[in-house]
Amino acid sequence: MIHLLLRSSIILCVVLLTACSSIPASVQLRPELSVVQKTQSLQGKSSWNIGSQDLRIAHYLIEISSGDGVATLINESKSSRLIIEKSLRKQWIKEGLTYQADSPAKIEVQLIKLLTQVEQKKLTYKTHSKVVINIKLRTENKIFSKTFTSRYTEEGLFMPGIKNLNAQLNTQLSQLLNEIIKDPELNAKLKQF
Repeated sequence: MIHLLLRSSIILCVVLLTACSSIPASVQLRPELSVVQKTQSLQGKSSWNIGSQDLRIAHYLIEISSGDGVATLINESKSSRLIIEKSLRKQWIKEGLTYQADSPAKIEVQLIKLLTQVEQKKLTYKTHSKVVINIKLRTENKIFSKTFTSRYTEEGLFMPGIKNLNAQLNTQLSQLLNEIIKDPELNAKLKQF
């Protein structure tokens, strides 16, 4: 019985050490936006200049803490702000939005939060992911702002794989970007301004 318990403990230690030793320094986001079939185009009165700002306090994507006060941080391999801006601009243009780089009418994509936090216990983990993006429209005499938020929580055994954490963050970001693209209030303002 003791021999079996010792063998199980050694296997568990090897699995945990292997999981910890293969943590990459960075991951990349690849959000996917779904094609939206619309009967009306986003073309309105204004041509839009699209820009972005990274207002995050934490500029890494994944934080793994085990309760000892030391956290493992996994960075972004490419700018998340630029990936989000490019994804939204590409989809908006597909939907009929007129883009002009020097236009005084501006769409500001503000990245407020994009982070997965992992609380690692001895044999369990808990993840909390949050994505917050604010879209601000500015013309000479009008301003509109709307914040979009996505939260995700998961619990499980052992340690979640980094690929799984990255895939979940990609899914969550993709869903939020699709929500932004489909938002009726935002789309109405894009056409009215």
